[in-house]
Amino acid sequence: MGRTRGDRRAGGRFPGGHGVDDAHRQRHLQHQLCWRDAAGIVAAVAAVFAGFYALRLMAFGFPPQIGSVVYRSGIVLLTAVFTGAISTVSERRRERYASLLGAISDLGQGLIITDNGRLVYANPAYERITGYSAEELAKRRSLIELAPEEDREDLVRRLAERFGGGHNVPTQYEGRVVTSDGRVIDVDTAIRPLRGEGPNRLIALVRDITERKRAQVDLEESERKAYLAARLDPLTGIANRRAWEEEIQRAMARSRRDGSPVTVGLLDLDGFKAYNDDWGHVRGDELLRSFTARWREPLREVDLLARYGGDEFAVLLPGSSVEEARLVIQRLRAASAALPSFSVGLAGWDGAESAEALMARADAALYNSKRAGPGRVTVLATSHERVQSWSYLLPRLIAGRDIEAIYQPIRRLDDFSLVGYEALARPAGFGVRSSVEELFDAAKRLGFARDLDWLCRRVAVHGATSLPRNALLFINVSVHALLDPLHDVDQMQLLMRWAGRDPRTVIFEISERDQIADLERLTGVVKAYRQAGFRFALDDVGEGHSTLEVLTEASPEFIKIARSLSVSVETPGPRSAVQALVTFASSSGAELIAEGLENGDHIRSVRELGVRLGQGYGISAPRGIDQMSDASEAAPVPIRAIS
Repeated sequence: MGRTRGDRRAGGRFPGGHGVDDAHRQRHLQHQLCWRDAAGIVAAVAAVFAGFYALRLMAFGFPPQIGSVVYRSGIVLLTAVFTGAISTVSERRRERYASLLGAISDLGQGLIITDNGRLVYANPAYERITGYSAEELAKRRSLIELAPEEDREDLVRRLAERFGGGHNVPTQYEGRVVTSDGRVIDVDTAIRPLRGEGPNRLIALVRDITERKRAQVDLEESERKAYLAARLDPLTGIANRRAWEEEIQRAMARSRRDGSPVTVGLLDLDGFKAYNDDWGHVRGDELLRSFTARWREPLREVDLLARYGGDEFAVLLPGSSVEEARLVIQRLRAASAALPSFSVGLAGWDGAESAEALMARADAALYNSKRAGPGRVTVLATSHERVQSWSYLLPRLIAGRDIEAIYQPIRRLDDFSLVGYEALARPAGFGVRSSVEELFDAAKRLGFARDLDWLCRRVAVHGATSLPRNALLFINVSVHALLDPLHDVDQMQLLMRWAGRDPRTVIFEISERDQIADLERLTGVVKAYRQAGFRFALDDVGEGHSTLEVLTEASPEFIKIARSLSVSVETPGPRSAVQALVTFASSSGAELIAEGLENGDHIRSVRELGVRLGQGYGISAPRGIDQMSDASEAAPVPIRAIS
């Protein structure tokens, strides 16, 4: 039966060949390399004998017959020795190259050898990547022609810098290739000169990274949409607190450059709480939307109207003095004349204070207006003491992704072999001295919890690329963030693809201390994540108030015993609680992990109760990736005192 075109590509050809398979192609290349070495050895032998012959002439003149016989016999003998050596060296080199070329092809890595840009050799993997046969590739004047036209000039320049003018500097770059069917794929290429073959012969390893690049683009687009959505207030459609924090910083930066004024105002609806109580939240929401719809018209494009919280709004007026801002407030009143009144506090930036201090003055001015009666406008001109707090650190921290992950090993308590790591987050800059709990509490209060939670997940997964692939990765996630549709299971899968991690190795830790108002919805979301391969752990069990209900509904694969129980199992109450959890885990199939184990006594006590996994400073402290070593992480922790 004849072979199809696809069969020929699978086997591969040398340029100008006759359909030989991959083994023949490899042998052909090996023979070339081996005979090159053999030729070198023969040349060396010839040089040696030329020297011998010259010495004989100098010593004896024309040799006698017996000398000629001995001389010729020596030639025959030495030729046999060198021929055997050549054969042995060639065979070893042939086996080595066959093993190397086969391994490269099996790994899906394309391998090519070029001479002055033209193809000399291409393995089957490269043919599969590009869709071209070796013969088709050899017909091209240069493999640069495989790059999209708009990429060629830059590629030629890059190669000339590395290999032109006598330079032979290995290089690696990400580029694009046009395949035989017209698709443009992304490739990672590593090139270096082929040793002993002259400066114009290059060897390259080529890897198709199209899927990775596509996942990266999809992830960035998903995060961009989430970022834009996160800047809008869902009720009114205007900017939210996060967008306000960013824009006020930009306005102040512009003011520093050009000296223009900046004025901010806080607007609070008079009597809104009573209106809400009397007419209900639906009518209250409609009133908020009515105000914002009318206020947009009198404002310039450079002005910003944002919902600052509840029934409180903020207006940013770049380039406007306080007196000009009063006129803007008058226009806002006129636009909403048919609606209830509102009070205003104005403050002009002094050019030196922080945004937080500026807003503190506007808030103080609003307070004075509310005390004076409805519909008032107050200006506070005196700067208060400038302070910094989370309300202004958080936007900068999230925008700069200044969170770092550290990892605490989770080990078996019998042999201390590694099971996985819990990823823990901490701020990486700004001189922050507050605890992580304070950081997340501030994020919840200021509306940044969603963004901070996603950033911590992203950093944890990215940092774990240096950890053992088969080690489990435990990531803390709040229930609120887990239920957030902006960062759902689809985006988490994109993150997994981007990082090259199997979702089956990732366990989300839900804290039992989180308030879970909608268990039914949580169950549905957990199911969707499980279908994608993720698993779950219930964290801090023993410190909340809904343990039984959550355990029943969420059915976690792992149950993490709170530190308060793990270190107190010698007392009756905690001991009974841990025993109950061991019984529950045995019947449900969940795995127990004791947290906060600080010494050998803690480890021995929970192990005797049937807990098989644990973590804590008594086993290993959390560390950054740069503080770990493969050897120390793979081996059990040497706690010899425990038996």
